[in-house]
Amino acid sequence: MFKSKQFKELIGFDHTILVISYILLTGLSFPFIFSMVSGAQYHEHIVGEMLGGIFYASVLTFGNIYIFHRNKTAKKEFKNAVNLRYFLRNIAYHFIFTVLASLSMTVLQKACMGLEIWDAELIRSIIGSVLLSAIYIGFYEALYFINALGRSIKEQEQLKRENVVSQLEQLKNQVKPHFLFNSLNTLMSIIPEDADLALDYVQNLSKAYRYILEIKDRKLVSLQEELECIRAYIFLLEIRFGENLLVEIDETGFLENHHLPPLSLQLLVENAVKHNIISAKKPLKIKIHKNEMDQLIVSNNLQEKQQTMPSTGTGLSNIKNRYEILSNQSIEINKTKDNFSVAIPLIKVLDRKNL
Repeated sequence: MFKSKQFKELIGFDHTILVISYILLTGLSFPFIFSMVSGAQYHEHIVGEMLGGIFYASVLTFGNIYIFHRNKTAKKEFKNAVNLRYFLRNIAYHFIFTVLASLSMTVLQKACMGLEIWDAELIRSIIGSVLLSAIYIGFYEALYFINALGRSIKEQEQLKRENVVSQLEQLKNQVKPHFLFNSLNTLMSIIPEDADLALDYVQNLSKAYRYILEIKDRKLVSLQEELECIRAYIFLLEIRFGENLLVEIDETGFLENHHLPPLSLQLLVENAVKHNIISAKKPLKIKIHKNEMDQLIVSNNLQEKQQTMPSTGTGLSNIKNRYEILSNQSIEINKTKDNFSVAIPLIKVLDRKNL
């Protein structure tokens, strides 16, 4: 009924039974309370009074439900559209509709019955309609706010968990014995040959670790901050793999207000390195750039390793979940015979105080 699934998201449950119950209760009681119909009159014309009352209640109920649904889903991010101005505007829509609908139906009924139109009963009918609609819509608004608050708290907790998972996953990958062994082995091999390069290696390793610790409490980071970290990380990889790993970063179109979940780039680059062959015969080429749709693309030529254990997909799943919570946007994964790419939305942030 009026997109019950969407209403369940708005107020927390399927409202079909509630709507039917309200229409029956209001339709049967309205003639007594606001139309001043006596028990004898009601009994004498019971079918007409019942059908008329239910029709009257149905018009008001479904009309107000439509307005409620329309107002709450008009904005792309309706769950965040909770403010006084927005609320008062919605109430005005409900009030105007209720008055006009009540006036039209009552006048039409009186005209068909040959009764005087402009009398006290007309005023009582309008007042009654407004009061009953106010109770009904007030109940819906309360349910909506409670549900929105609960959803917001739940999503904030989920976001915190996702950020913790991301940080732990990065730290776990970087402190694994083979990572430390490879890093130290690379460092030991370049110290005798090039002390300056060894110093650069240590500085970039320190920069990557420091970035992970600094952004541990942030939901979003600027693209420039993320690029600084990924350059340090790529430096370490290039020292390790030499010319077998080629990384291109095209900064065309990058803006200062472009933001993304922290460590997204590192996860995507790490994913490419982890799952692909990197050798002199088969160099791995990774490209980072922006497309016309404000998406950051991380792509690589596909030359998959033979994995002894299937991939868990933890990195991509982590990024996907954080994007859905932060912006209701999705990442796009494209895999062909020769290429693998991931497109992640760049989120424009004007006020960075709450990051």
